[in-house]
Amino acid sequence: MQIRYGFKKEWLQFSRTFRLGGILIAIFSFALADPLMYMALNVMMNYMSNIDYSQMTASLGMGTGADAFEMVSGMINDSGLIFSMTMTDLCAMSLLIIMLILMSPAGGEQKKRATIIPSCCGLKYFNYLVPKFVIYPLTVCGGTFLATMTAGGLCNILFQENHVDFGMMLLAAFLCAVYAAFITTVYLSIGLCTSKPGVVTVLVYLGTSLVEIILTSLDLTKFHPFTLRALVTTEMFMGDFELSENIASICVGTLLSIIVMVLMFFMAYAVLNAKKINNQEDKPEF
Repeated sequence: MQIRYGFKKEWLQFSRTFRLGGILIAIFSFALADPLMYMALNVMMNYMSNIDYSQMTASLGMGTGADAFEMVSGMINDSGLIFSMTMTDLCAMSLLIIMLILMSPAGGEQKKRATIIPSCCGLKYFNYLVPKFVIYPLTVCGGTFLATMTAGGLCNILFQENHVDFGMMLLAAFLCAVYAAFITTVYLSIGLCTSKPGVVTVLVYLGTSLVEIILTSLDLTKFHPFTLRALVTTEMFMGDFELSENIASICVGTLLSIIVMVLMFFMAYAVLNAKKINNQEDKPEF
């Protein structure tokens, strides 16, 4: 009974505030805006194709103006390249906005003492946490999947070269969705454990970038959750990508992401059970 009302409470707070709409806007805005922005740039470059760029590009060390212009124009008209660049924003900036939107359910309501009455009424931490770890990651996961498919279709419509295969688009959408759910779950868990969602937002955003840089510098780019993002934003849409050579890494990365998400839930449950959330100032007992 408690868990049912927990889901109802969490969903009402999620859907009747700006959070649900804000998350969908954060996800789909990049999926739509990036291809349209590059398309506008492509149109502008085609319009300016008669301008002599020789002096400008020579100063940049890009060779002759015609060669440089043709190279840049070809890149902007590459559907696969634009799709991968869109996925970079979708897996970074949109997740940052999502974390900012979810600050309240990710520990902020504990600081605001919004758990006093539910706790006094006997709400168990398990029933308090399960709705959070189901509703928010699944919403982000589903939204990211649909946004990725939308971005892929839009890129194929707007750009003429190197169209994204539908199968690869589905795989990219799946990988992006799992990665987004993974980051959201990690953020929720740490935020609930610390009750400091603002600090955790900065740490998770900067920490993921730092971890990726370290792993890349150590040439450890496969068989972990960050592989999912790396494949979508770089390797998958290069000409020499072979799915058969990366399927094992994809499977292991997906499996590890799911395992970590489950462990993050139990970590939050254990921490909240181990400590008493102090919702009122300490007073002397006399």
